[in-house]
Amino acid sequence: MAFDRHTLIGGALVGVVAIACIAGLLITGGPGEARKQKEDAARLTAVSETAVALACYHQAHGSIPADTAQVETEFADAASASRRVKGCASARFENDPVTGEPFHLRRDDTGIVAQICAEFATSKSVGGRIRYGSAKAIVPDLREARETPGEHCFALNLDADLD
Repeated sequence: MAFDRHTLIGGALVGVVAIACIAGLLITGGPGEARKQKEDAARLTAVSETAVALACYHQAHGSIPADTAQVETEFADAASASRRVKGCASARFENDPVTGEPFHLRRDDTGIVAQICAEFATSKSVGGRIRYGSAKAIVPDLREARETPGEHCFALNLDADLD
């Protein structure tokens, strides 16, 4: 049984389309990679929100306790001292939106919180979809690209102007 010309051309076109689809998935990473990027974007937003809340707490109370549950409780109260700091009325203390765990805080030699750390699934550059507001003064390197997936820590300036 011989193939006619139309069958061969149709088969070749199906092959080209299939190869293009496979190549597209390999290049973009597919839906799994897109999910990881979306989770990392949500995680980065939560890091920026939490950094602002930490700066508000620091400016109201001084040192940040080792147990961040106390900070979280402070922000649950709309009339708390932390919320009365200028620029902090809408600040939110957030946990990692994927794991539900608090972000890891690193302290310097004097015990002051110096970095906020999160575990990222991708090594992508930071996109422009995040609202930075006063977070860019508190976390100056928030927009910097991550070289590799895994834990990434951001330096904090808890004394930054929150306006």
